[in-house]
Order: sequence, then structure tokens, then C-alpha cells
Amino acid sequence: MKTFIVAECGINANGSVELAKQQIDLAVASGADAVKFQVYNSEKLHGRTSPVYKDAKRGEFSYKNIRVLADYSPIKWFASPFDIDAVELLEDVGVVMYKIASRSLTNWSLISHIAKTKKHVILSTGNHDTNAIRKALDILKDNTITLLYCIPSYPTKIKELNFGRMTKLGELFKVSIGFSDHSTGIWASIEAVRLGAQVIEKHFTVSRSLEGCDQVVSLEPHELKLLVKSIRQLEAYQDTL
Repeated sequence: MKTFIVAECGINANGSVELAKQQIDLAVASGADAVKFQVYNSEKLHGRTSPVYKDAKRGEFSYKNIRVLADYSPIKWFASPFDIDAVELLEDVGVVMYKIASRSLTNWSLISHIAKTKKHVILSTGNHDTNAIRKALDILKDNTITLLYCIPSYPTKIKELNFGRMTKLGELFKVSIGFSDHSTGIWASIEAVRLGAQVIEKHFTVSRSLEGCDQVVSLEPHELKLLVKSIRQLEAYQDTL
């Protein structure tokens, strides 16, 4: 089965539409299957006094510009919405799937709103326990689901990874599994695919020299291209077994 590789553009363009378009172009050239962004209002999501407010505000796109980027992408384009208004915008844009960030896994009103779309949902599990994950899946019972294993620390250290949890998620909840990779480099994503991940989400940037808290865990274009190539080689090898 072909792994679905998502270039998580996130907030790395620092609110610049032109830089975000470069991200999309470079992700396409690297062979990614999709690009993903984030749709939020910084004040509602974090509040002005939050230590992450400055980064979030710098990376925030207006709803108008979100439409521009969605229309621009020649590959699948989707996003993580962080409030109901963002879901309404994405429905108007016409996304084919949603990503629910691990921080939103217990936002029951948001999940309920996404559930009404009946579209595919990629759900990051973070540090949430099985009861919280089960409740989210119960709300999303009419949606197809991929559960993503992830460690919320940025950057994730290799010693923090426990891919046994990823495979356990699939066994326990009988859904497809994937990996949201917050480590540096490409090794962890390749190992996740070897162990059964069907979706890989990796932060992506034009250059790690840009401002922003996510740059440190992001791949540059030549690295994303190598990741895609390496995963496709692994798939070809697995097909021979």
C-alpha cells in the first residue's frame, strides 16, 4: 500500500502567501501527496498573554488567503481547523479531509462539528489516553479515520519514540495508523512506515533559517525529496516480500 505523505506547511510561511506558495511548489516537486496548513484565530486559540501567541500570530493566515492557497495547490490541500468558524471556511473551500491536532482531541464541540461533514479525519493522539481517543472516535463514528501516533515535544528525541504505541492504536481501535513526526531528520518516518504507518505527516519549510517555533523540526526541500524517495524504495522492497 502506498504511504500517504503529507508536507505539513503549518505556520512556517510566517503569514506570507508567496512563501506558502513556494512551500506548495516545493512539496509538489519533492513528491509529497498532500500539503497541510492550519486555520485558526490566534487570540481565540492562545490569547495575547500566551508565550506562543507571537509565533502563532506571525504564522496566521487570513481566511481570504486560506482560500487562495487552497485554490493554488495542484495536490491535495487540507488543514487543521481549531474552531468551528475554521471548519465552516474549510467546508466552503471544499476540503476532502480534515486533520485534528492532538491539542484538539478533547475539544468535543469542534470534533462534533467536523463529524457532521462525514469526511475522512486524520486524528493525532498525542499523550491522550485510550478513553479520550475512544470518545473522539465515538463522535466520529460516521467518518473514516486514521490515527496518528505522535510525541508533542519539539523536537522529539529518538529515545522518546515508542512505535509499539502506534501499532497498538491500530490493533485496539481497528483503524488505519500513521505517524506525525516531530523529530529531526527522516529516520523516524521511515521506521514508522516499516512498522505499518499508512500516513506520514512531516513539518516542511522552505528554509529552517526562517523565524518560527516549528522550523527546527521541519524538513527542507532536498530532505523532503529524500524522505519521499526512501519511503517509495521501502514500499518497493516490501512488495517483494
